[in-house]
Amino acid sequence: MDDERLGDDLAAWACFRLDRLRPGLRMLHLYDSNGVITKGVLLVRIRKTE
Repeated sequence: MDDERLGDDLAAWACFRLDRLRPGLRMLHLYDSNGVITKGVLLVRIRKTE
């Protein structure tokens, strides 16, 4: 197995306030380790229950 591929490098990140996310399908844009927006997105479904 190639040990170089097992690193723990940051690929991308996102930070959102959960109380601001509206229910439904949302596309969350990702940022690189320098805080620059990338072409990466996550498609998530938000459901809030009490």
